[in-house]
Amino acid sequence: MSFCPLTPVNPGRRIRRKWRTAIEEVDGGKEVFERLFGKPGEPVPAVDFADMKAMKAVMEDVKKEHPKGGVAIGMEVWQSVCSPDADIRAVSYRLRLLGMLEISLQPVYSGGQWSEAALKAAAKMEMTWLPFDAPHTIDVMGFLAQAQAEAA
Repeated sequence: MSFCPLTPVNPGRRIRRKWRTAIEEVDGGKEVFERLFGKPGEPVPAVDFADMKAMKAVMEDVKKEHPKGGVAIGMEVWQSVCSPDADIRAVSYRLRLLGMLEISLQPVYSGGQWSEAALKAAAKMEMTWLPFDAPHTIDVMGFLAQAQAEAA
């Protein structure tokens, strides 16, 4: 499996602005955004735990090979590692929110690997698509309760 390193750019607002500009040029941004990231307020479909585990493994491999980031992973890669009926958009969204939780815990938790119970909980917990510029949030207490139930 090969990945295409991107030209390094400064992270942050500049990237978000470029995305927003490119999206808005097409149709004001709404239709393109919803096709890429889901319609804000609608439920994010539950996904198969095996697909989350497979996608997470690829992400970890890429991070090891490219610790500075700047790598794009194409849809074809995700389709090759996930099940044929996987909702790639929902799997990646759920993993992205799990990653946000991990980042928010960094000041008090030094890290480690998410357990299978955590991935199973993240695969099926209720969540909705958020607007592009809204902060991504996760119900931490609900997630922890569901992960504990999965571990039992």
